[in-house]
Amino acid sequence: MLKRKIWLFILAFVLLALGITFWLMRRHDEVKYKEVLVLGHAGSGFLSPLNPFNPLPSNSMASLVKAMEENGADGVEVDVQMSQDGVLILYHDVSLESMTKAQGIIDNLQAAEVVGLKYTGGFFYDLFHEEEIITLEAMLQRFATYPELPYLHIDLRNHVASRHLYYAQTLLDMLRKYNYPLEKLVFISPNVQFLLAFREVEPAAQLMIDTAGDYEQALVEAKNNALQGICANGRDVSAAQVQRAKEQGLQVALFGGKSRSRIARMINMQPDAIQVDNVAAARQMLE
Repeated sequence: MLKRKIWLFILAFVLLALGITFWLMRRHDEVKYKEVLVLGHAGSGFLSPLNPFNPLPSNSMASLVKAMEENGADGVEVDVQMSQDGVLILYHDVSLESMTKAQGIIDNLQAAEVVGLKYTGGFFYDLFHEEEIITLEAMLQRFATYPELPYLHIDLRNHVASRHLYYAQTLLDMLRKYNYPLEKLVFISPNVQFLLAFREVEPAAQLMIDTAGDYEQALVEAKNNALQGICANGRDVSAAQVQRAKEQGLQVALFGGKSRSRIARMINMQPDAIQVDNVAAARQMLE
């Protein structure tokens, strides 16, 4: 009898803990602002064991498709690198070692050495996918089948300054090939000179500086270089800072946000766009 009571107590405690955890995961401030674009951060975000569970590698085709076709994102943010032979590739990290069994950085490798590499996020996550590194063009081909092209925030990743202009020309040529409207494109980097290379190729390009942790300096750089926007981690900025940027005539994009509480806080700061790791939650909160 005593053992039975102990097991019932343990069961009740576990159920209570699960209930509290579930309540905390769904708890958030009232969303008072609705005019915001919801973009999938690198598709459906990054590997996560819960809240929500996400086994899909960032920038993979499955991650992008889930954000757009299952969860109803307005668009996606993607990380674009360029191989040594000028092929545009979707990949987030600096080195291939972090998410594949290969080594090196994409800038120094031929596309044939990178495209098709299997993602390896760890044994547990790898049970749920067979994703591989894809090109930007593969994503654009998928998007071309949609009734309307989605918004696209492009995080520019190039580690060779002498190739900034070549990268800009190559990327813009690819986007023009698929008739991507400039009003749906934003180019993002913490490197002002890299952004200005895009202006040289396309004067009407929307350029957004990544704050890289220094919001105030980014505001100065945006003003001095007549950039169109500012991109910041939603965890690190305040509503007052967002408002100040908008008063300066800048678009504001905030990234991050997996929990509902974080996403609600980001939305209520009234940015123009949020790049979130939990598109489904953001979309539900804005309905």
